[in-house]
Amino acid sequence: MDTTPALIIKDQVQAYCNHGRWIADCCRQYCQSAIQLTTGQQFFNCAECRQEAVVLWPSNVGELTEVLSARPVPSTRNWFPSGHELALRSGCDHGQTVQQLKDEQMDWESR
Repeated sequence: MDTTPALIIKDQVQAYCNHGRWIADCCRQYCQSAIQLTTGQQFFNCAECRQEAVVLWPSNVGELTEVLSARPVPSTRNWFPSGHELALRSGCDHGQTVQQLKDEQMDWESR
């Protein structure tokens, strides 16, 4: 029987898509580091400050990735969860649905 204590990680980070890459920002105050994630990665381990956190993914990450991957310009392949701090500070859209991303792409293509 394994008697090793379970690692309890209380901090959480949110995955977001930036230029087609899934990213999470460190949650430790003043760190300002971020790491690129592999889809479905469960844990965040900051290389800068050693902070550990659980990664929160959108339930429809596959659909979001598919819609964003269809965009021909990588700098337009962005998605933030609703209320994401970076999106709010930057004035970026956040919490968009898959349909809203499709509509946005169609609007760009019609210009």
